[in-house]
Amino acid sequence: MATQPHSRDNAPAYLAKYQARHASPAAPVDYSDPNVPSYLLKARERAEERAKFEAITESGPPKNSEAWAMETVAPRELDMPDPIQRMLAGSVDVRLIRHGQTQGYVTDAALTLTGRWQAHRKGQDLAKGLAPGVVVKMLYAPTPRAEETAVGVYEGIQQAMARFGIEGVDLREPTVAVEFNNFQTWCDGKEMDVTAAFQTYARLYDNLMSSGAGKHSGWITEIDRFWKIQAAGGDPITHWINHPTQYVEPASLVVRRWWQGIKKYVGEGPENQRIYVCSHSGPIRAMAATAVGHDPGEPNNTEDVRIRVLKDLKRAIVTYRGRGVEIEIPTNQTPSWFAGYDAAHTP
Repeated sequence: MATQPHSRDNAPAYLAKYQARHASPAAPVDYSDPNVPSYLLKARERAEERAKFEAITESGPPKNSEAWAMETVAPRELDMPDPIQRMLAGSVDVRLIRHGQTQGYVTDAALTLTGRWQAHRKGQDLAKGLAPGVVVKMLYAPTPRAEETAVGVYEGIQQAMARFGIEGVDLREPTVAVEFNNFQTWCDGKEMDVTAAFQTYARLYDNLMSSGAGKHSGWITEIDRFWKIQAAGGDPITHWINHPTQYVEPASLVVRRWWQGIKKYVGEGPENQRIYVCSHSGPIRAMAATAVGHDPGEPNNTEDVRIRVLKDLKRAIVTYRGRGVEIEIPTNQTPSWFAGYDAAHTP
């Protein structure tokens, strides 16, 4: 009987498609559309010019292409109506940022050179929205790829502040925040990051198969399903979001844990703050799916879900890929099936 592979150096199919898009030519942009406001057309034109420059400059990404750069700098416009703009007064801007390109998915790998460039560039873009008096908190999940992303974003903001003369911003150094951990797996008697659990799973699975014991623990069964979907070219995050699990931390509980973390850090103040969280695609995608009511798809490296937490800490506006949804923050209500969980996880 064939054994499970011990390494996953190649990107899974859904990431391979993402990489393939970067190698394709950028789609032409029509700057004469009469239905689009002139300021948006001008922003898009500037984005294309910057993209072309990034494609040829030595400071651009490794293996750069115009399509790659265009995707990185293209604006994500969302024109809020006036009533929403008034609601946003005094809100706290929270960004849930996926880590940069990683070296592999077999263990807790660090970022590639491209991933570091992506994080640095993300910081430069975020810096342009900062103003004097703003406090910026940089938080990250306790994994190497999330920490390196947070450091890259932090350094990118620092560089852009100096470059564009942005003064009076209190940029705080990156800090680990366990509330924004990746989803966890019960693996051989302990909890660990789902990626870090792969080696343990593969070793024990092979031992079971070679010994003929044929007895699987429940956690091995669930992780086996997860990785076989990926090995077959599917998307295991889709499976995770849509199927109940007992040994892999369920998506609904991850979302609740993250909202508790958001409320904690927003509630600590100060009032004029922005919070940037560098973490993993699964939880970020689950946060967006909960808000919009369907799985909106895998975020690209360093792409973010933006959350404006309103002053009363009861409601928020979640935006992702051009769509904004006003929601009630779910942890403000505790039905019976969450009562024990909330008591154990509330800071």
